[in-house]
Amino acid sequence: MSIVRVRAALAAGVAMAALLAGLLAPASADDLTDKADQLDERIAETESALEGASQRLQRAAADLVAARAQLPGARAAYSAAAGRLTSARERLALIRQQLRELRAQQEKVQAEIAAAQRRITRSETLIARIVRYQYQTGGYAELQVVLDADSPTDFVQRVMATQSVTESQSEIIDRLNADKSVLAAREQQMQVTEEAIAATEAEAEKQVDELASLADEAREAKRAVKNLIGQRADALSIAEEERAAEEQRLADLEAAQVALAAEIAQSASTGTATGRLIWPLPGFSAGGGVGWRTHPVYGYRSCHTGIDISASSGTEIIAARAGTVIRVEADNGGPYGNNTLIDHGNGLATFYAHQSGFAVAQGDRVAKGEVIGYVGSTGYSTGSHLHFEVHINGVPHDPMGWFGGVKTPQSEFCP
Repeated sequence: MSIVRVRAALAAGVAMAALLAGLLAPASADDLTDKADQLDERIAETESALEGASQRLQRAAADLVAARAQLPGARAAYSAAAGRLTSARERLALIRQQLRELRAQQEKVQAEIAAAQRRITRSETLIARIVRYQYQTGGYAELQVVLDADSPTDFVQRVMATQSVTESQSEIIDRLNADKSVLAAREQQMQVTEEAIAATEAEAEKQVDELASLADEAREAKRAVKNLIGQRADALSIAEEERAAEEQRLADLEAAQVALAAEIAQSASTGTATGRLIWPLPGFSAGGGVGWRTHPVYGYRSCHTGIDISASSGTEIIAARAGTVIRVEADNGGPYGNNTLIDHGNGLATFYAHQSGFAVAQGDRVAKGEVIGYVGSTGYSTGSHLHFEVHINGVPHDPMGWFGGVKTPQSEFCP
């Protein structure tokens, strides 16, 4: 009742305007166009208002929907980032293992190179000594050894010894050449190994940088999931708080409806209501009618006992019929905000709620069409509008019954 959501389409507004044409003062084509434009504006302003829910709840609901929608994607992003991070770590471990193996191979080759170099040095030293000795003896050392033999047997032994020395010289030269070949091969192998180590170290460094980037990505993805979970929890907490607030508003509304009916029964006239009413906001159409309203979030129902007419704040509200003002109530934090109650005699009373201000006082006698207040958004309201009720002997009836509809009592529209 007090929190408005316009459900009528423009066609319904035009139909309502046609229905009221016989009840309103004649207007020019320009006036009708202006009023239609105003109606469009009012509908556009109120279309998005969520019936029965506060703005805080609307924001919380939007946050909750957003969090629920984004959470699966955020979790998937985190899982993917974590997977890439694990793969990167495994790749880095493999690269480091390859590097260790290459360095071990490098050490082995270095040892083989050092050993070959030592053998070459020894062989070259021996050859140098032999060459130096031969040079000093003029090349006749072997012959002198043979000629100095004391006996045939000694001669043979000296010849064999000379041959052995000659063969040893040849073996030394062969070993020297072999060691030089080994050295060249190992040095080439060392170059390949060093190049492989350099490439692997570069790959490891690149992998470390990628690992750091992936770690940042994973942390950010995890933070996004955590934030969305927190957002969802906050939204649910707000929803629970608003549930209690909405339940209190419902209780307040029901109490206010009972109190209003009791006051009308006590203070207003009784009898058989007759006669016509005029529209309290000329140029503006009803956007919400009587009947049960289901809370869009919590699902509980409340009875809307009047109609809601959207209009800009400050728009003049006129008395639907001549009568006596029996209540002018300032906004006290209750559902109706600033409101006015008028007794028209014979059990007929009209009620105007959510006003921004008053133009009459309790006890005033008002004429049909006289300004009695101004449109506002006080009380339980989310936008400027007039909540208008019609009572017969304290029982709310559908106000549209006085404007072409059926005068349905509350027991029928909220059974």
